[in-house]
Amino acid sequence: MKNTIGGGVRLAGLALSIVLPMAACGGSGSDGGGGGGGGGGGGPSGVTLTIKDFAFRPNTLSAPGGQQSTVTITNQDSVTHSFTLNDGGVSRDVPPGQTVQVTVPFPTSGTAGFHCRFHATMTGTLRAA
Repeated sequence: MKNTIGGGVRLAGLALSIVLPMAACGGSGSDGGGGGGGGGGGGPSGVTLTIKDFAFRPNTLSAPGGQQSTVTITNQDSVTHSFTLNDGGVSRDVPPGQTVQVTVPFPTSGTAGFHCRFHATMTGTLRAA
């Protein structure tokens, strides 16, 4: 009996050593880019966006037209929001109190829209610089 209990404890420890690191790698469940990449939009740091009081701040983001830029989004609200391009090409959930990065294609010229898929009044614009 002693060997069975000891083996069970060792097996449980092994299972935890495999499962816990995997859980730490989880994502938001929404696709649409991540960190890395980018270019333009103010250099290597990209563009910064804050969500506060159910609004994007600033609500217009500028970066070189026709290029990908990394947008760093910080959610200062107590609910989950999203950063979703109006054309559906990128959508990323931003949990409360979290910061995420998403790679966004800026329009070649003119503007393109983005919004929060959970809160219809939250909108913004991407502008080719």
